Amino acid sequence: MFRIKYLCFFIIITIFAFSEECTYESNDCEYKVDLQNFNENILTYYFTSFSNQEQSLLDVFSFQIVTTGQNCNIPLKANYAIQIFSPEVRIENFEHFYNAELEINVEEGSQYFTNADFAIDPRLNSIVANYDETLIEYISQSGKLPNGQYRFIISIDFDNQQKTCVFNNLKEINRPIALELISPGSIFSDMETTTSIIYNTNPQFLWHSDYCNECKYAIRIAEYDHEIYNSPQEALFENLILPNDKRYKFYDLPSNSNSFQSSIDGLLNFEIGKYYIWQIKRYYQTTLDERADYSPIFIFQIRSSTKKQIDFSDPYLSLIHDIIGKDDFNLLFGTGGELDRFVTEGESVWINDKEVHIDILFLLVDKLKKGEIKIESYEIK
Repeated sequence: MFRIKYLCFFIIITIFAFSEECTYESNDCEYKVDLQNFNENILTYYFTSFSNQEQSLLDVFSFQIVTTGQNCNIPLKANYAIQIFSPEVRIENFEHFYNAELEINVEEGSQYFTNADFAIDPRLNSIVANYDETLIEYISQSGKLPNGQYRFIISIDFDNQQKTCVFNNLKEINRPIALELISPGSIFSDMETTTSIIYNTNPQFLWHSDYCNECKYAIRIAEYDHEIYNSPQEALFENLILPNDKRYKFYDLPSNSNSFQSSIDGLLNFEIGKYYIWQIKRYYQTTLDERADYSPIFIFQIRSSTKKQIDFSDPYLSLIHDIIGKDDFNLLFGTGGELDRFVTEGESVWINDKEVHIDILFLLVDKLKKGEIKIESYEIK
């Protein structure tokens, strides 16, 4: 005769975290099932991770079974199911996606099982075939499950369902997309513009990313010399200054970072007049491997903020300033510019391959201010 407590059916349900433990007693033996781990860091679930041929390379969850006493040989059966709620593929309510089963031959002492031990339910293929074609198209194109809410349900039946323990976890899956650099500097094609110039030898590096609690970030910074390197990628691989340990390509940052300042750790000493490039790496776990996203590469040049005023008593400099504009003039003649410390001499200039007197420049500036002419381009030789 069974006692009443062994006839009752109960479910332990928690939101966002599994219940940690479930116990059952039978034939002088106590069975205790403990949740050892649920991997909250996985942000991408690949469709192939739910097949007998290619289970997840990472443990989504792991359990421990501990038996104490005698006659510990009752049959245990576990069921692993996933339900999905994903408006982006028109799943407006939780729908069944995956089901797998596991027969457990209980041994004395401790033993473990993970998601990789389950055998896929043969009914899955027919279930997937009944999904909305939006989901099928999404999976076929990306190989991944969509963003949304995932409900993981692991149930364990003791002694032919004399008792069932259910572990339930609800997880939000939102893979990040945006990863954009803010400052210092600009994209490489703008390296000769004022947007790439800074006047601070201790810059704060800022970037924007979608919120991602499970993501990790890393940065790399290199010195760039256009006379040596043909591309920023080449400099990043050959002339890194952070990390300074050449065995690593990136310097790890705290989770959820969106800024970095090297002076805090005394890591870098930037020099006036030099160019530097930098990039951010964002990485997170998937069911198959570690996924990494890379930002564009930014370049910046550091110039002195204490340089004395340019001597505009030189009539040539004043006229050139008016002709090419303030921004381009400062870029060329400012500290670290291509024409820094430039000195003029003589009383003639070349315009359209013809030598003319300086008075012509005054006439051109006057017409330029009146809008009668415009400068299409200029060249430095």
